Amino acid sequence: MGVERNGLEGLWEELVRLCNDQFSSPSFKRLLSTKISNERAQQYSIQMVYYVQNRRDCWGYVQGSAPLEIKKLIWEHEQDELIGRKSEGKMDHITLAVKEGEVFGLTAEAFERTPRLEGGEVCFSAWIRLAQRSWLEAIAASAILEMRNSSELIKGGSLSYRISETFQRDLGIPMKKQINNAEHVVMDVEHAHLLMRVSRQYATGESQRQAILRGAKESLLIDRVYRDHLADMLAALP
Repeated sequence: MGVERNGLEGLWEELVRLCNDQFSSPSFKRLLSTKISNERAQQYSIQMVYYVQNRRDCWGYVQGSAPLEIKKLIWEHEQDELIGRKSEGKMDHITLAVKEGEVFGLTAEAFERTPRLEGGEVCFSAWIRLAQRSWLEAIAASAILEMRNSSELIKGGSLSYRISETFQRDLGIPMKKQINNAEHVVMDVEHAHLLMRVSRQYATGESQRQAILRGAKESLLIDRVYRDHLADMLAALP
């Protein structure tokens, strides 16, 4: 990373360690060890659309409270998610997630009529409340989930990569047909460095670095609880 040794390198190393530790947690191990049937893939796909929607809500709150130059940085990040890259023929990520559902036999209507998980609703509310805290805590809470999904930073591959590998193993669906997972495997490598860009300018003191760690740790805690609810949902399906 070439980060100056003024506390930032230690901060980055700790954030990367926390992200990698997610995959050793019981909730992540349980989710990733679950065998995937087509029905399970369908329901997972639907709930992921709700997760992506919540990410957009949270980033909106973060953008609202952040300094002007950080608002611009967040908007650069969110353009991929909200609008896509039309010049490259890439759709927004909610449309992408719904489109990927077709591989599992889902229609757009299935996403509209299937409710959110009750446990998911609680986690989404917790993330939104976290996004309304001090802006450094809030941006860390959202950006840490991008880091956790970066195959550059995660030993053994990001969450999207591991889920796509599970779908390929259990359903025989190659990653190139999992268009949403495939996109996030690529894009979240780039997005993962957003927090360090912010930290270089604003986390110059110990109190700022601790604010970033608080936001990141609390978000990862919510993330573990959410993955447990997803594992419960899958276990209840044939």
